[in-house]
Amino acid sequence: MSKQSQEDKKNLIAEVAATVFSKKGYATASLQDVALKASISKAGLYHYFKSKEELLSYIILRNTDIFLDILRASITESSEKKLLPKESLKNLIQVYARYLNHDKDLRLIVLRERHQLSSEYKKELFKREQEIFRLLRDELQKILDLEKDLDPNVITFLFISMSHWLGYWFREGGKLDMNEIIDQSIWAIFHGMLKR
Repeated sequence: MSKQSQEDKKNLIAEVAATVFSKKGYATASLQDVALKASISKAGLYHYFKSKEELLSYIILRNTDIFLDILRASITESSEKKLLPKESLKNLIQVYARYLNHDKDLRLIVLRERHQLSSEYKKELFKREQEIFRLLRDELQKILDLEKDLDPNVITFLFISMSHWLGYWFREGGKLDMNEIIDQSIWAIFHGMLKR
């Protein structure tokens, strides 16, 4: 089997496992559940992942790496288009919120199951999340007319928490769709919500 097809198979198993972990919960789900859903033997599954924790860490860390690449691409695109800092940040927040909420299973795993990782995997995840944080904060700091009393770290955490919890409570078929909610949230952050 070629390296690419092995990687593809590993990614397919991870996608199936994300669905299983999301539906059953990581603690309750077994590797046998994943193997059955992926139409692979349990021994075959062990060829790709040595443990359930390794599989969980692969799902979360791979997702975070993809996320970082998408955010960097958004910043590069804004730079190439010579967008003003506010527009660049707005685009970056939209990309951030939309990516986080594009896959319900992944979103739930990141929110609910990250504490299951051992300290080694948590350190890896934390390093990547710090990089995401810095990307957002650095774009925010390019805005020259930012209120001087506001700490850029606080505003960055506001963007991050808004995006993560948005998908947690959002239900399809409501008054607003996901894109409208993201756009209104960004508007409220940029303009405030009280009439002046």
